[in-house]
Amino acid sequence: MAVETRALWLSPRSDVIAAEDPSVWRAGAPDYSLTVDRLAQERQVNFPEGSLEDSVTNLVRVFEMEATYKADARTWISIDPDVFTMRTNGGPAVTAHDVTTQGAYNLFLGDRPDYRGSKHTFDSSEAVFHQAFPEGFLWELMTLTVALPIATLQWRHWGRMSGTFGDVEGDGGMFEMFGTSVVTLNDDLKIVSSEHYFDAGSMFDQLTGRCPMAH
Repeated sequence: MAVETRALWLSPRSDVIAAEDPSVWRAGAPDYSLTVDRLAQERQVNFPEGSLEDSVTNLVRVFEMEATYKADARTWISIDPDVFTMRTNGGPAVTAHDVTTQGAYNLFLGDRPDYRGSKHTFDSSEAVFHQAFPEGFLWELMTLTVALPIATLQWRHWGRMSGTFGDVEGDGGMFEMFGTSVVTLNDDLKIVSSEHYFDAGSMFDQLTGRCPMAH
């Protein structure tokens, strides 16, 4: 199944950046030039350009870009900002405005022994994970099941921990996590709601070098 004429939010991030007014970005347009080659080299799955899977991949990447770099949710093109909600691992629903003010990492992770999302601001949370993954924290779609308006995504996040996480010095080893997202789309294929499921405990076991059998 292919998307013949793609809307901007289903297109590569570079197209969105080129089309947007520079004023929508928090501190200038984002630059993904350092991660483009790594994505091509390290991704495990490639979908045909123009396929539905390719378009949904672009949609998620545009969403992540907007969540990180656009301070005003009304300028997000990947979602319907009037109704959008997001849940993580069965937690409470949050809005796009919550993401812009509290930070996606804080809302995804919440309060855990190794990371207290409630103690972090948007900026400090971004700094924590940029410091851990200075070479980038990449995302790819692994499988897609669609029964509109619902799309179920199996995904992979990965990066080389060449920085530091708290007191833990990274050795450049590969960090990898997998998860599932159940996304509701509207008729324009914008995101109306999303529910994300992943093992946060395993994520922090990798970040801290802790043996998963120790807890």
